[in-house]
Formats: sequence, structure tokens, C-alpha cells
Amino acid sequence: VSPVSNEATNQFHPGKVIWIDLVTDDVALAASFYSQAFGWDITVNSADNFAEVSYQGQPVAAIAKYEKDAPDNEARWLVSISVPDVEATAIAVREHGGEVLEGPVDLPNRGRYVLVTDSTGAMLMFLQAKGGDPADEKPTPNSWLWAELWTDDPANAESFYKAVVGYESKTMREADGNTVMVLGRERVARASLVRIPFEDVEPNWLPYLLVDDIGKALKSVETHGGSVVLYDANDSRNADVAIVADPTGGVFALQQKEVNK
Repeated sequence: VSPVSNEATNQFHPGKVIWIDLVTDDVALAASFYSQAFGWDITVNSADNFAEVSYQGQPVAAIAKYEKDAPDNEARWLVSISVPDVEATAIAVREHGGEVLEGPVDLPNRGRYVLVTDSTGAMLMFLQAKGGDPADEKPTPNSWLWAELWTDDPANAESFYKAVVGYESKTMREADGNTVMVLGRERVARASLVRIPFEDVEPNWLPYLLVDDIGKALKSVETHGGSVVLYDANDSRNADVAIVADPTGGVFALQQKEVNK
């Protein structure tokens, strides 16, 4: 299992999303899709149940086959949020309405983690990374940009993450009147939280992948077997954002990088 960064930083950024894993029932199919659609370098093991993912020499993600008795047998991207003490975090999760599904347990090279659902049912991991967290750097295209929690109870979720992670929050109103809550620590924004905008969607963490050109990225997704879940090119405010799914069902967002004018 690869570490979260190539070199130890010995620096920690509690509250930062420092790793993202895809759990799926078809590792080989997912690996083929992401390597072709986004140019990721992916090495699948001989058992076809685990893959390491990198891009331009930097670790990006891992793809793992879920166990038969997994809590929720659906393909999904799982974010890992940095915490300084996994044991204390697991206790706090239980105290504030969440559920511990697995761990705390050590993962070779990666660190110590606990798999949980938050107080509104969204699944994620908390991770104490071995060697420190990745440095805060400007993201490059075809790498992760952001993560957003979709929840049916924003107030409940806000209280949970403030208590468990130590986030501060700031609510911002968007042009369409909807609100988004930005979560951060030490004046650094780390994630966002919104009320689920659609029916029949369970609470979940949605990761955002930065791309050079949203149109080309969407075409690549469809060409290689993925699907476009939501995109409206005529919506001037959201024309640079889309929600897509890989062929195994893993849902994530694409966001076009800003162009300097």
C-alpha cells in the first residue's frame, strides 16, 4: 500500500482530505476506465482486487474490491480526513452520533485509520498518516481539487464535524439562492457541506477532480464507458462543473480549472 505522498513531510494538517479510495466490485474495469479517461498510471495486483494509482509520479488514489460483508456493497469514492489521534476520533464519532464500521487499524505505509459513517449516514475514513500529510500545493489537472459532503441534515452534520474534526464553518449564499457551508481549520478551507439537491440520493462525500477542459473530459468519460450524471452547458454559473460516474458506479465530480483572463 502506497503512502499518501512520496516523501515524508512530518507535517500534519488536521481536517484536510489527504487521501481518496475507490471501493468497487470490479477493480480491473475501474482501473481501465481511469487510466484511459484521465491518464492515470494504475498498477493492478495479480488477484485483481487492489490497484495503486499515480499521476505524473504522485500518488493519487487506491482502488480496492469491497469485501462480501462490506457495510454497503456499492462502488463509491471514500475520502480520508487527517486527524492527529485515530483512537480519540473513533470515540468522538460514537459520542456524536456516528458509527464506527472498521478499525482503528494500521495499514502498512499508509498509517492508522478508522472507517465510519457520520451522524447523517455519510461514509468516510479518518486517517493518521505515516510520515505526515501531503503539503498544501496548488492542484494540477487530473488530480483531486476538493471534496464536498452532501447531507440531508446540514445542521446535524455541521455539529458532528465541528466536534469530531474541530472544523470552523462559514455559510455562503450562492447566486441561485442556495447555501454552501465551507469547513476549515486555522483559516484554511478544507471541504464544503451542502444539503442534498436531489431526491433518492443518500448522504455521501463527493470528490472533485480538476480537469483542463470540461467538454473534453466529459467526452472522455463517455468514450471509455462512464456516464454523465449531471451537466448543463447552458447554466452559466455551473458550466464548468459536472457529476459523472465510472463504469462500476463510482460517482465523482469534474471541475474545469479557471482560465486566467
